[in-house]
Amino acid sequence: MQRWIKWTAGGLATAVVLVAATAMVGVQLGERKKARKIDVAVTPVAYVSDTQALQRGKYLFDSRGCAECHGADGSGREFANNHASVRLAGPDITAAGATARYQPVDWVRTIRHGVKPDGTPVMVMPSEDFNRLTDPDFAAIVAYVRSLPPKKA
Repeated sequence: MQRWIKWTAGGLATAVVLVAATAMVGVQLGERKKARKIDVAVTPVAYVSDTQALQRGKYLFDSRGCAECHGADGSGREFANNHASVRLAGPDITAAGATARYQPVDWVRTIRHGVKPDGTPVMVMPSEDFNRLTDPDFAAIVAYVRSLPPKKA
């Protein structure tokens, strides 16, 4: 066999092994990051339910991107799907959805810090956009979300 064919075959084999190893390490690191536990000490923001807070909450929900991921009615929305490997969807955050058992501290931890009540990270949550909300604005968004009717089956 000619020398250049051996070198080319060896180079291709090495490249394939490197790509496979890189992919495997990337998947393992991603899985480890998804499974990590994060302890965030937060101060709860009290629930509100007055009409003015609900109106302000609806405005903030619509204008700050909440509806982009969770749908206009809060029942969840798929916003990326290439049908092969990537599917991103905002969960149902109505009273019957992912936030059904949330306490005030859970709302703060999830929205402002991107950490679920069980301590695992929320994979797609723009918490950096919400961690500077004033407490009254934060309470208004939570009030509005808590007022959304459950998703119909």
